[in-house]
Amino acid sequence: MFCLLLFCLCEVLLHIASGTPVPLPPYDLKRISVFENATIGTVLDIVVFVGVHDQIQLVLNGSQEDRIFGFSVVNVTAANVVLTKNLNREIKDYYLVRWSYQDKGQREIPYIMKSTQVYVLDVNDNPPAFTEYPPDEKVQAVENVAVGTKLFEVSAQDPDQDLGGAVVYHLDPKNADYFAGNIVDGNRFAVSLKKQFDYQEKSIHEVNITAEDGGGVEGYEPRHHTSIQIYVEVIDVPNKPPTFLHLPYTVDMYEHLPPGTELMQVAAMDQDTGQPLPLLFSLTASQPRPDLLHRFMIDRETGVVSIVDEIDRESLLDVDGRLNLEVTVTKDAEEAEWRLNATTVIYIHVLDINDNRPGFDSGVYNGSVLENSPYAIPVTIDFPEGGIYVHDYDAFENGTFEVTIVGDGGLFYLQPGIVQNEANVLIRVKDSSKLDYEKLSVISFDIIAKETKTREQLSSRAQVTIYVEDTNDNFPKFASGFYKASVVENALFGDFVTQINASDVDSGDGGIINYYLVGSGKENFDMDEVSGVITVARGSHLDRETISKYYLTVEAKDNLGAGNRNSTQLEIDVLDYNDNVPVFQSELYESFLIENDNVPPEFRRTFVVKASSSDLPPSSDISYFIIDGDHQKNFSIDQNSGQITAATPIDYEKMDVNSTDSDYLRYFNLTVMAMSRGLHALNSTTTVIIFVEDSNDNAPEFEQQLYVGVVEENASAHTVVLQVAAADKDSTPFNGHIQYRIAHGGGDKFVITDEGVVLVGPFANLDPDQTNPRADAYNLTVMAYDDGTPRRDGKTIVHITVTDVNNKSPFFVKNIYDARVVENTDIGTVIAKTLASDSDENHELQYQILSYDEGRDEFHVLQQASAYDSWFSIDPSDGSLYVNGSADRESVEMIRLTIQVEDVNASDSSKPQIDTAQVYITITDTNDNTPEFQPPYTAETPYYLIKLREQVPTGTLLMTIRAVDRDKGENGKVHFDILSSNNSGVDLVGVDRTSGELRVKSPIDYDCEGCQWINFTVIAYDHGSPALNSSAPFYIEVEDMNDNTPVFTNLPVNKSVQVWENATLGTEVYHILAMDLDHGVYGKVGFFIDKENQEKFNVTNPNSGRVVVNGDLDREAVSNYRLWVQATDNYLDPFGERKESSEFLDIEILDVNDNAPVFSSSSLLFRVKESAAVGTLVGTVVATDADDPQSNNSKIVYYTVDGNGSDFFHIPNAESGDIRTQSSMIGLYGLYELVVIAKDLGEPSLASNFSVTIELVDENINAPVFLEPAPGALARIHELDPINTEIEELYARDEGDRGLNSEVRYRMGEDIHNDDYMFFGIRYDEETQKGYLYLAKQLKPRDGQNGKKYYKFDVIAYDLGEPGEPQKEAVFHVIVYVVSKNAKEPKFSRPHDEPAKVFEILEHTESPWKLGYLPPASYEDPEIDDPVCYYVAGGDPTKRFKVDITHSDDILFVQTNELDREEVQFYDVVVKAHNCVNSTLDTRLHYEAADLTQLLVHIQVLDINDQPPVFVNTIEEFDKEIINGTSVNYKDYVSGITVTSKVGSIVSEQVKAIDIDLPPNNHTTYSASQFVGELNYDYWEDEADSRDPFIIDADVGTIRLNHSPRPNAQGLWRFIVTASDPPLDYGPHITNATVWVYLLSQSQQVEFVLALTKEEFRQKQFTLTRILHDVTNATVYIDEITNYVNEEGDVSDSYISVFAHFVSPVGVIVEVDKIVTLFDENEQELVKMYQEFQVYKIKRGDTHQELEVTTEKVLKLALIIICVILPVIVVTLICIWCSEVNKYKRKLRAANAMAFGTSDSYFTVRGSRDSGLNRICVPNTNQYAYEGSNPIWMEQYEHVYSNNVKEEEDDSNSLNSLDENTVDNGISNQRISVISKSEYEKAPLKGIDSSNVTLQRNDLNKLQCPEHEYEDPETLKQPKLPTTDI
Repeated sequence: MFCLLLFCLCEVLLHIASGTPVPLPPYDLKRISVFENATIGTVLDIVVFVGVHDQIQLVLNGSQEDRIFGFSVVNVTAANVVLTKNLNREIKDYYLVRWSYQDKGQREIPYIMKSTQVYVLDVNDNPPAFTEYPPDEKVQAVENVAVGTKLFEVSAQDPDQDLGGAVVYHLDPKNADYFAGNIVDGNRFAVSLKKQFDYQEKSIHEVNITAEDGGGVEGYEPRHHTSIQIYVEVIDVPNKPPTFLHLPYTVDMYEHLPPGTELMQVAAMDQDTGQPLPLLFSLTASQPRPDLLHRFMIDRETGVVSIVDEIDRESLLDVDGRLNLEVTVTKDAEEAEWRLNATTVIYIHVLDINDNRPGFDSGVYNGSVLENSPYAIPVTIDFPEGGIYVHDYDAFENGTFEVTIVGDGGLFYLQPGIVQNEANVLIRVKDSSKLDYEKLSVISFDIIAKETKTREQLSSRAQVTIYVEDTNDNFPKFASGFYKASVVENALFGDFVTQINASDVDSGDGGIINYYLVGSGKENFDMDEVSGVITVARGSHLDRETISKYYLTVEAKDNLGAGNRNSTQLEIDVLDYNDNVPVFQSELYESFLIENDNVPPEFRRTFVVKASSSDLPPSSDISYFIIDGDHQKNFSIDQNSGQITAATPIDYEKMDVNSTDSDYLRYFNLTVMAMSRGLHALNSTTTVIIFVEDSNDNAPEFEQQLYVGVVEENASAHTVVLQVAAADKDSTPFNGHIQYRIAHGGGDKFVITDEGVVLVGPFANLDPDQTNPRADAYNLTVMAYDDGTPRRDGKTIVHITVTDVNNKSPFFVKNIYDARVVENTDIGTVIAKTLASDSDENHELQYQILSYDEGRDEFHVLQQASAYDSWFSIDPSDGSLYVNGSADRESVEMIRLTIQVEDVNASDSSKPQIDTAQVYITITDTNDNTPEFQPPYTAETPYYLIKLREQVPTGTLLMTIRAVDRDKGENGKVHFDILSSNNSGVDLVGVDRTSGELRVKSPIDYDCEGCQWINFTVIAYDHGSPALNSSAPFYIEVEDMNDNTPVFTNLPVNKSVQVWENATLGTEVYHILAMDLDHGVYGKVGFFIDKENQEKFNVTNPNSGRVVVNGDLDREAVSNYRLWVQATDNYLDPFGERKESSEFLDIEILDVNDNAPVFSSSSLLFRVKESAAVGTLVGTVVATDADDPQSNNSKIVYYTVDGNGSDFFHIPNAESGDIRTQSSMIGLYGLYELVVIAKDLGEPSLASNFSVTIELVDENINAPVFLEPAPGALARIHELDPINTEIEELYARDEGDRGLNSEVRYRMGEDIHNDDYMFFGIRYDEETQKGYLYLAKQLKPRDGQNGKKYYKFDVIAYDLGEPGEPQKEAVFHVIVYVVSKNAKEPKFSRPHDEPAKVFEILEHTESPWKLGYLPPASYEDPEIDDPVCYYVAGGDPTKRFKVDITHSDDILFVQTNELDREEVQFYDVVVKAHNCVNSTLDTRLHYEAADLTQLLVHIQVLDINDQPPVFVNTIEEFDKEIINGTSVNYKDYVSGITVTSKVGSIVSEQVKAIDIDLPPNNHTTYSASQFVGELNYDYWEDEADSRDPFIIDADVGTIRLNHSPRPNAQGLWRFIVTASDPPLDYGPHITNATVWVYLLSQSQQVEFVLALTKEEFRQKQFTLTRILHDVTNATVYIDEITNYVNEEGDVSDSYISVFAHFVSPVGVIVEVDKIVTLFDENEQELVKMYQEFQVYKIKRGDTHQELEVTTEKVLKLALIIICVILPVIVVTLICIWCSEVNKYKRKLRAANAMAFGTSDSYFTVRGSRDSGLNRICVPNTNQYAYEGSNPIWMEQYEHVYSNNVKEEEDDSNSLNSLDENTVDNGISNQRISVISKSEYEKAPLKGIDSSNVTLQRNDLNKLQCPEHEYEDPETLKQPKLPTTDI
């Protein structure tokens, strides 16, 4: 290319040098293109001449045919090349034109010869022409030609090029239903069949085909087309099935028509009218009864349908007498493929005739009815349906009949009386007065069923026997209405108490009586249900001290305890036994003495210990002894009263310090024993602690008489000056505690603390200069006091001197300083000097820059201090400010900073003496910055890059160059210049010097040499002195233009390709190529597919042209695709200039075998009878294949492979799909699965499986077979057995059939010659499917007239049979042996008093286990040879034992189920011997020694270690809480200790585990582990001690404290307590429980003061916590239970203190103030709790410390007590007088009290006084008794809420009592109230006595007691609420 350009340049220079004109065309004159439709005169080109000339002469050379071009001279410098003739490309498409020219002014120069190539371009000016088509434009095709078959081809040609010559064929849309076309063999158009021909529908088709070209270049020219018509003649074939005429076919026929009767005729025709064939008829099916098909026939040729065999309508009841006959008509053709057929249905209705009589399901019925049954009650019939089933299956009036009773005497009626077809008739009671078992026990009558609306009046009869059943209508009767007995309170289990019996005249179970105990306390006694013997129960709790009498009710119930009942009263007295140890009223007694008191010293109050016993005298008399702790004999005790007194003086200082307490708490620890005086004396002990108090007898003494101190004048408040110290020999908290006071000289200058520390006063000013008068020293008098009584003191002198200090601050002379400095000034240059002064003499000043407050640039933008804080410094000694770094004005122009001066000799370093001033510094500019080019020029890209398209206009702005100079003023102004260019760029572009605009100066041509890139440098400079500059390189890239279109180069023949449908993704279909003459991106071609086909095809890469498969292909869905392929240049730039061209590509999809056959139905069910012959057609399966129907891919064969029916069914013809039977199926039934395979013949072959279900219909072929009893078995019955006695079980099975055919029922075999069967009946049980032979009629005595020893009859087992199937039956011969009434039961040969047979066995021994052998039993009569049987008749309700007979006839006693000693330890089992004939075995017998048919077996279950310990007394469910985020389980214990708790104190006594095994297996040991503390800080005083914080008693589980807690510690501990039993047998068993211990301050505890003993409280502790939980919603934990200590320090014998804390649901301890608020808000809800627990006072847990006692307070307290006590005494005396008067009045009125009250009243004991009680009739009670004075107790009621509770002795056996049924002494101060029975049953009795309920006021009005007075309940006083002292 370069050489060619060089050659042209030389030629031009030569012409210029010679003056020859030079043609310079704008395009290549050597090659010219022109379209063939160009008009004459069209200018083709311009020739320009260059050179010195005057006139140009042009000469055209060549032949005449080339003379179609000419020149038209424009002027002397140019000429036009023009067209002179029309062009035709199809004739000639290329011309070579030669021409020459000469300058006429220079003739000496010859003509210059030139030549030009002219190419004629095509336009679309020719239509396509058909060149190939069928002869005569006509074709023939048979009617059944396959779809897809090619019928003919056509071809058309177009001489035009490109799109103009591309022919496209179109099929007329009218032909689209039947025909389809596609391109074959390049450019041929093949027409194939799309839809099956139908000759009858259309016999000639006209096919219109159009050939059309593409429209010329790029499709912009008009398209041309040509059409042709082809006629397709259809030739008929016999492929249409025949069709039936005159549809539908229906016929009515009577049942039982004779054979040969014609019903109707069917008609049909052949639809192939061109070639009709003969037709043949056949019957192919009968639905829904296929078995009746053989009863009809049809004439093959005429279609006449007639009867072959009679039809019974009643056999068609399940289908309502209707049949559907399927008729098939078939073409009689020689070829099998033309034997087409059609089917239709004949609908037959079989009409009824009266051929059935009414019938019963049985000829004999037995039934039963209760005597006295009311009207309309149905009789129970011993038949499965419970009634009498009657039927007549004829239709309408033929099947209507009535049923009537004959011979019942008017006792019954039938329902319904009129029956249509069938009904279950019930026999109902009509006259109940005649149903009396005692008068009439058996009733026999007949039932007649007779037609009423027919001429024939057909009828039948059945015999019915009804047995009247007896009812239980008599009540048990006791011999007496009241029984009385007694028992000692220490009686053992099984001890006899009494026996009570009743009688009942009923017979059978109605006369058998069971006995039961009812009433409170019944659990202490056992009553034998059969004998009525009452004994002491196992685990009884007989305690005379709790209950001395039991009032029980004995109930007798007949009918084995399920019938009528009666009752009587039983009173049991509990006799006393000395079994109660004396019980002290308190576990701990405490009192106080003062040292050096009187001789003998006296306690503040009488000190008495008190114990009591619940036994009666003399066992309840107590003696007292001091047995330990009084080694010096300091004390004595009165043996009778328990009063303790001091025997000798006591000196506090001489007493030993107790090891467990502080040195000031000293006491005596005594042990006192209380011993009962009766027989079997018992004793107990208690602890007595006597505290000794110190007295104040020593004064405080100072260590020095004079103290000297020094303090500075500026000392702050509370500055320590010195400390004084004094000591007191007394060691108790009050007597030894010292307080200090400044008595004189301190003023407001000094104060002293409790520890003796002298401090500067809070408002003191010690500066001598500010003191008036001036003072520099002070003398103080200090006193020391103790807290004893009387108070003692001591004193000392304190001298204090005040010293001077430096305390004046320096100050600056000026507050603001200004300074200026030029940037980059040398380091060290001073820019300002600051000055400060200080009035102190010893000052030393230092300067420093305190802060850089502000720095701003020239634009006043605030800058970070880090940018300039190193530029300046200050001299610390003289305050000079100087330059310390290089200052940069461009960064910061103005700086404000703060300087500080400080006196470093200040006396107080914590209070610096300083002053500050402000300095403003201004920085001026110098020219120190060069211009900086702006982006896109950067450090990473230090150049400018510009892209520019060629030929842009001159002056086009390329960009604006920007540069910045950071200097100020002239130093910062910037100008621009172009410095250099490598290709005259300075001539092509220019830059504005000031604005920096870069513009095009002259045209830029991409094609000129070196013009593809323009490179130059721009310089930027400022106006500083000296000027500074910088430069930047510029690169301009010149871009080319797009002017050529891509052209396809390798399209396939006919533009069609093929691909297999199973081609994988990415398979190449075709590789398309194209070229573009442009270069670069404009010459790079990309290929694209039209969007409609991109789902299936695409181009792998746009520049590759490889068309590939892009999606799954399916020929069955789409068989041909037409793709439009587009070739585009510059395709990578979506917005750039592009040129493109398009072509289509047809793709044919080739078939592969990828579709398996598909069955036409999702499921199939065929039915066939079990008797069907081999080869019987069962059904047909059909499958289709979607593959190419012209190939083997869609041809299908069938066969079977699997299933449980494969042995019985198969497909003999693989092409038909018919399933037929292949073996006998007799005896089989049910559903059979057959797996059918449908397989095509493609390669590879595909198959589908299909499961066919075939129901093998059962036929009643088999008869039942008896399984029970065994053949020849002899049944036995006693001659006296009552009616309905069960004799034998009957069990038969029909194994070979199913459904109703296999359901077996039983009936008696009737025999007219033998009436034995009439004495028996059969009862059928649906559940067991067995028949039970029973006695239906009372037997005659065996030895009497007509008596029999044997009864012989037949029992028949028959199946029910499906409708239409005959019933099958089996006969069993029964022989019943009658046992004589004289036969006796076998007996054991043992004495009457022989002890029980004893066996021992370990619990959990595996079963069965042989315990041993039993003695045999025998008959007394040696002639009786009946076998002896044994069974467990009593004492084994859970069926754990049995009796077996061995092969050697030994009697073996066997354990059958596992035994558990903890469940039952002893078994007394009754074994009974009996005659094996007996069928009723009583398993609830009680042993009677006199009955020798019984044998008593005693089994003792021995213990093993199989039970783990179980923790008890754990928190209940409602107590479950969250403690510090951890869930507390039910097996947890919670307690609390206070910070004052001592080592060894009890933390919890509630931890207890019980093991229910026996010793030694139940010995339980305890251990503690896993201690985890969750505390605020160190818990213990002795943290270094490694001991566990708590210890547990290994034997009893008591937990004690093992460390002393710190005073301020808080939190909680948790640890694990483990209980384990011994390692024996299965042991050891281990059980864990978690113990939570709160560490509390005493202020977090609430103290409840209760008038209860500790034991009383522990018994109902959980009731209190539950009530408090309901009120506070917090969990309540009891921390400690002690005797109450009052404000005077006395330990109360009558009250206890219960300390508790409350925990919220989230685990936080609730503050006491919150608890108090909740108590106040819920006061009414707490009334019951206050009463029940006798709450005296509620206090904060930290308020029980001793009160300070002074003489003044004592006098005030005494005066208050006198004022309060005197009125109380007066009121009390008045109340006592009134009470005594009222008591004797009531005693007098009690003498007339009634003995009994209303029966609807229950007795209750209740502590509440708000019951509104009216006196009513109460049995055995003085109804006039008032609160506390009921004659039951005869004691004056004492207010439980009084502050002075006095316990009185209670005598429940007082001779004045009217009621011997005394109540527990623990509630003796409560009263009796009455409620109704209904309210009693609804009362919520939680945690209280079940009788603790009060009668409602509106219920009192219902009570009838007119002879008594009623007390107004409004006069009763409300209870006094306890005080809350918090």
